[in-house]
Amino acid sequence: MRISRRVLAWALVIVLATATGVIYLYRSIRPVSSQAPSGHTERERGYFTVFDENGVVIFTTGHTVSLGDEYINEDDTKYVVIDVSDDVATVRAVDRMEALPPFAEPILGAAVSSGAVGIYHTHSAESYVPSDNSESIPGEGGVMDVGAALAESLRLLGIDAIHDTTPHDPNDARAYDRSRRTAADLLKKQKPLALFDVHRDAGPAEAYLKEFDGKEVARCMIVIGRQNPKVQSNLEFARRLKDEANTQYPGLVKGIFMGNADFNQDLFDRALLLEMGTEQTSKEAAIRGASLLGSVIPNILPASGPGAGPQARGAARTVGWLLGIAVAGIFAYLWIATGSWEEMKAKILEWFGTGGIRVGDVDRIGGGSGTDAPGAEGDSE
Repeated sequence: MRISRRVLAWALVIVLATATGVIYLYRSIRPVSSQAPSGHTERERGYFTVFDENGVVIFTTGHTVSLGDEYINEDDTKYVVIDVSDDVATVRAVDRMEALPPFAEPILGAAVSSGAVGIYHTHSAESYVPSDNSESIPGEGGVMDVGAALAESLRLLGIDAIHDTTPHDPNDARAYDRSRRTAADLLKKQKPLALFDVHRDAGPAEAYLKEFDGKEVARCMIVIGRQNPKVQSNLEFARRLKDEANTQYPGLVKGIFMGNADFNQDLFDRALLLEMGTEQTSKEAAIRGASLLGSVIPNILPASGPGAGPQARGAARTVGWLLGIAVAGIFAYLWIATGSWEEMKAKILEWFGTGGIRVGDVDRIGGGSGTDAPGAEGDSE
């Protein structure tokens, strides 16, 4: 049977549509190491003080604060940075976050997990002056001990926590590029449940300190990169962690800062940067804060591991769409090529070996003379 230009055009459309879908799927699940680096910088000295329009201090941080950055405080009030001048920024309250919906899937809780939580340190030299006698110790900063305490608190609850102490010094604009490989390797070791980059912030100690059970504890500020394509899933995870921690230990998580960066959080849907205290708090207070935080983390982890996460669901939806496009394309092609439902059905039956008669067999469609029988000049094969 001769194939018309129209049929060829339709076939080309189907091929292009399928190829587009394959490319989209590849982009969705391509290896994490192919993503772009962060390139974020933080202040080497000093810190930003962020006020509201009435002159009230909302938070302090060593992170670079830029126009458009956002902050969600302990009470779920959302602020947006509207002005930055030197080391002072001004924010405007714009909204109050709506309550998160209940979990759609079973949560790990106290159950022993088959996955793992990864912990690492982009700024591996960060230290605590009252305990370490320095704010920076290359290769073995005090923040490493805080990460170890977070890992240990998770292990005590049956969660496999992998604490990577690879140094990524110095604390410069390339630190996140260097730590990216560490983060990617952690995600490959076991089924990832969560990924935490543990830091300590800069600024006055009082902004971070709180007392729990008569002991001084360094609170946590969660940081998310708003240039990160997974920002919404990371933000939901951060909010759930804040809510759970503050339900059990009111004020343990002081807020969520969304800065003009990526922080390598495009690697995973549940990747967060945790600021545990500042250089002015004691390391022991930061360790206590990390231990308390670790005790609540299992309550926000999915029991079914990473397969229940937004990334896996998105990939499954993509595969479903590709299959749908392929099936629809095949049917469209057959309809155009054969010209009728009966001939299309016959072609499908022929493909599957169920006794269908070849397309073009005139005897089948109306008692022809048989001149198109196999071996005849008009045979369509």
